[in-house]
Amino acid sequence: MRGGFWGSSVLFLLLSYGGWGQCPNRRSFALEVEKTQEVEMNNAAIGQLKTWQKKWNTCYSPSDSTYARLVHLLGRRYWLLGQETHQEADFRTAEKYTHQAIKINSLPSPAASRANLVNSFLNLGILNYDHLNQQEKSVDYFTKSVQIARQFPYKLTLASEAGLYLAKYYGSKGDYVKALEWTTSAFEMAHIAKDSYFEVWALNEKIRYLMLLQKWDEAKVTLQNQIKIIETSHQPEYLGLSFLRLAELARQQKKFVEMNQWYAKAIGIYQNQKDTLQIATTLNNWGYGLMKDAKDYVLAQKKLEAALKIRQAIQSKARTLDNLGYLKKEQKRYGEALLYFQKAVEVLIPNLKILSAKSIKNVTKRDYLFDIIQDKADTWLDYSKAPDAPKGALQNALRTYALADSMIDFMRYEHAGEGSKLFWRQKTRGMYEHAIEAAYLAGDTEQGFRFFEKSKAVLLADKLNELGANQQLSEVDTKRQRALRDSIANLQNQLTALSLDNKKRTALQSRLERFNDDFEVFRKNLETTNPVYYRYKYDNSTPTITQFKLALNPSAKIEDKNAAFISYFVGDSAVYAFTLTAQAAKLVKLNISPETYLATTNEFLNLCANRAALNGQYPRYRALAYALYEQLWKPLNVVAARVVVSQDGVFLPLEALLSQPDGNVFLLNKYAISYTYSANFLVKKPPTPQRLPFRWGMSSFVGFAPETFAPALKQISLRGSKTTLEVVDQFFSFGKIFTDAEASKSNFLRYAPDARVIQLFTHADANNTDSSTLDATEPKIYFQDAVLRLSDFNQTDRFRAELLVLSACKTGIGQNQRGEGVFSLARGFAALGIPSIVTTLWNVEDQPTYTLTKLFYKYLAQNLPKDVALQKAKLDWIETGGTAQALPSQWAGMILVGDASALSLHSSTQFTIYGLVLLSLVILGGIWWRRKSRVITPR
Repeated sequence: MRGGFWGSSVLFLLLSYGGWGQCPNRRSFALEVEKTQEVEMNNAAIGQLKTWQKKWNTCYSPSDSTYARLVHLLGRRYWLLGQETHQEADFRTAEKYTHQAIKINSLPSPAASRANLVNSFLNLGILNYDHLNQQEKSVDYFTKSVQIARQFPYKLTLASEAGLYLAKYYGSKGDYVKALEWTTSAFEMAHIAKDSYFEVWALNEKIRYLMLLQKWDEAKVTLQNQIKIIETSHQPEYLGLSFLRLAELARQQKKFVEMNQWYAKAIGIYQNQKDTLQIATTLNNWGYGLMKDAKDYVLAQKKLEAALKIRQAIQSKARTLDNLGYLKKEQKRYGEALLYFQKAVEVLIPNLKILSAKSIKNVTKRDYLFDIIQDKADTWLDYSKAPDAPKGALQNALRTYALADSMIDFMRYEHAGEGSKLFWRQKTRGMYEHAIEAAYLAGDTEQGFRFFEKSKAVLLADKLNELGANQQLSEVDTKRQRALRDSIANLQNQLTALSLDNKKRTALQSRLERFNDDFEVFRKNLETTNPVYYRYKYDNSTPTITQFKLALNPSAKIEDKNAAFISYFVGDSAVYAFTLTAQAAKLVKLNISPETYLATTNEFLNLCANRAALNGQYPRYRALAYALYEQLWKPLNVVAARVVVSQDGVFLPLEALLSQPDGNVFLLNKYAISYTYSANFLVKKPPTPQRLPFRWGMSSFVGFAPETFAPALKQISLRGSKTTLEVVDQFFSFGKIFTDAEASKSNFLRYAPDARVIQLFTHADANNTDSSTLDATEPKIYFQDAVLRLSDFNQTDRFRAELLVLSACKTGIGQNQRGEGVFSLARGFAALGIPSIVTTLWNVEDQPTYTLTKLFYKYLAQNLPKDVALQKAKLDWIETGGTAQALPSQWAGMILVGDASALSLHSSTQFTIYGLVLLSLVILGGIWWRRKSRVITPR
């Protein structure tokens, strides 16, 4: 029973002097332990708890929930003591006691309390995150707290707090999509627990990440929900959070009077509460809005300097200093700006001597640090253009951009999903434009080439790195990885199909989190125990110009005077080109604005893709084709016959440009043009198909031509595709073709991955922009019985093919993700390790497709390089056809992406393997025949 003051005091005195008489029952013991929470002084509470700990060890075994509670409270008291003393030793002691509590409550015993693990894991997570600077370690503790709490609904308030910490962790890495997921989970848990405090805070953080991701409409709806909860729960003190978000929405809408009103209201609330931290945050945000959008530099400086005078959190102070630096940059006071940026960096990284990639790894708010470094680089670039520019300003800009780029690599590897990676590709696009400008002004072609490469198809390179890494895994690890990925994908699909109020969501979400946790542990173990795997997966290097020259396929070496490489970059303010020939590497600023480039290329592509429009508006086409030649090609002085082009964003069929204002002299007539996602794509490849072990069932060629499709697929028939496929098959010694019902999805999944060359005559879809459905967001290809999406392949899969020919519509187009490129069907197959793909840019007509495909294989059989083979096929088509057949809509849509080297259709490796098999059968047959015909003499 819970005794009165005198009873408990006497009992405590007896215990203090060692007088027991007899041990109290466990319930009385537990009540007295809980009473220590009423003690105000941490040292006094620790003394009482240690006395109880000593007596408990005398009476009972330290293996049940009461003792676990005791050491848990000891951990919490040492934690509070550490906040007073600022001594790491106190936090370490707190960590030790909390681990003891976890160890006891994790025992498979009725006396243990699994529910109390929620509290201990949460405390352990906060200790590591806030005080011991071990944020990576804390993620595991917070995750376990959430997972266990889902089994005990009365603990969901604590799980909501853990979820908010996880959102904070991922947000600090720049993984805003993952952070947004955790704010949503935190709100759902707080809502179930009916805890309005954490509901409000979860929604506040959700709104912040929605704004960072520029999802303004969803942010506005969420903000309205937050205000409703605050008003319903009668907690007006939290309205300051809502006013801050309302001000930020007004800023985004350029409503600056309204913005100022909301910031002023937020300040009023926080002044009443004497909350200096929130006052400083509000002043900082206010100053940023005035500076960045309203361009009111005088008032902005007053707000920011006022924020700097108030006590702030470390990250908030760094943000204020960064904003003041940006303000000075805008005022062209570059020296002052650089001093502010340096102070901001020193706040985040105390005792810093030299800022390097190594020094940024342990910074908590890497997204803040990235902004500071980027602002510093931009300031050096602007400073270099000023009349009083100091010597070396451009070089300082280049070095700082290189450091920012290394941060981008580091953060990208920490991002859990593609959504955050794509967000950062878009966010950093402007930085790469400025870096390229700095390289151009400095005449530093090497650095320019590097920044060109880092601005393109980096996520594709990551996937190829992962393919290469997976080749280093044992069979056991490969199966384990596949099983985990399949389980995660299956649970994600199930969750997507459920409504938000479905009762099954909680259990499914819990299972998904456990599998994600298991996969993270598995991945980290691989990176620790398999250095070759780690080296492949995290290889973020880009080739130097010299390395790129040497690494290209021998038949397309840049040393060859007949070959050249061109890369384009389309920024917000300028268009650049990088060219590489046997003679020189050049960085060129083209005389065309980005706005003109986008308008002209879009109109040009639309005409090319529409035969009727092209036929009716051919003079307009001719004007556009020549204008683009003058602006994009002629200034580069390309003399090589074979050209590899890395475009920016959409693929433009450059061979359809006209080199004369009158007539029909296409670039096709002079150049064999192939395309690539980047120079890196040609250089960095996983282990080549030839190095992979031979498997029975491998074919030199496999082809598919459904010709007709299941009614449910609603696809028109492709008459003539089967006959064309049979002709193509004649070019190969060991081919396998599938037509009609045999051209099924299952047969493709079974046979295509092991073939050297894959041919598809079918329909594809990649141009649906309705993002509300799965079909819209993922390119797909049709077989006779079903649709195949790239997600049907496990990420551990890899194709052995050296060439894939996609004779289907629009396989080379898709959603254009700025800063990364077009997510097309062709790109998806490239991510599966296929180095060379023939793809289409628009709806191609059947007859040109069939004829061009047959001609392409005809020239491949003559051992010509793929780009030359495709060029000759197109020239034959134009020469043998009429005027209508010469229209670019008929032939320019088929392009080659990737490795352009020659491909032997009759592989010597295949002949060797099959020859050895045949020879073995002959020998065995001969032995069998001799034995059978031998005269047996009785003995």
